Amino acid sequence: MIVWICTDMEGLTGISSWDQCYDPDDNSPVYTYGREQLTADANAAIAGCFDGGATEVRILDGHGRNQNRGFLLDRLDPRARKTWIAQRNPLRWEGLDDEVDALAIIGQHARAGTIGAFLDHTQSAKVICRYRINGCEHGEIGQMALYAGAHGVPLVYVSGDEAACTEAQSLFPGVVTTPTKRGLAWDRCELYDPYRVRETMRRDMAAAIGRLNQLKPWRPALPIEISVEWSWTGAADGMAAVPGVRRHDARTVSWRIADPRDVHTWPCADWRPIT
Repeated sequence: MIVWICTDMEGLTGISSWDQCYDPDDNSPVYTYGREQLTADANAAIAGCFDGGATEVRILDGHGRNQNRGFLLDRLDPRARKTWIAQRNPLRWEGLDDEVDALAIIGQHARAGTIGAFLDHTQSAKVICRYRINGCEHGEIGQMALYAGAHGVPLVYVSGDEAACTEAQSLFPGVVTTPTKRGLAWDRCELYDPYRVRETMRRDMAAAIGRLNQLKPWRPALPIEISVEWSWTGAADGMAAVPGVRRHDARTVSWRIADPRDVHTWPCADWRPIT
């Protein structure tokens, strides 16, 4: 059994500030602390996978600021194989393919516009107001589940703040979740005890693997419509210039994809949606 894990940082155990995830100095104490939390949560999830019967774990450092350098490699469980980007335009994730049995998402945040969520956003904080798949609001949880579903892989587990866990459960009933904190405002939260959370993560991850046959991959009918409401008109101006993109109002554009894996690819000079 192969489990593919995607990690983020905002929803990690122990993370309570923006700088812990985004400090521009690679060697700053606050960012190093964030990387320590990332590695510790990853290790709890990896251990849970093997406890649950996994034979292989592939793990992606999915936090953009990290540029695939977030894990502390001397502390990361060596049983997991690191993966990254296989190609761009269209974007493809290395190792997330038909061989994989289950998708897990670690340290996730809620989608943009979620009340009571810590550092909620979808892709670009303060730039994207709403992101919809076939008219339903989604964030990065839904995007990754859609991509994995193209390979017949179900989402089985999510860890993150309470709002992210609620989002995952509402969109994908049956998914196992572990809350790491409670959002108080966009940039404030109540952290839960890291030791207990990671113990629970390991146990919940194993339980999720055990329920694999009860969960189905997300495979909506094709084509799929992607709609984005930007925070400013200029962003929509540029996107609307790409063939295949439709303009709905000053800040909202949409396009259609025939391959669910194109959910992470943005219309540009090198890639066009279907017309």
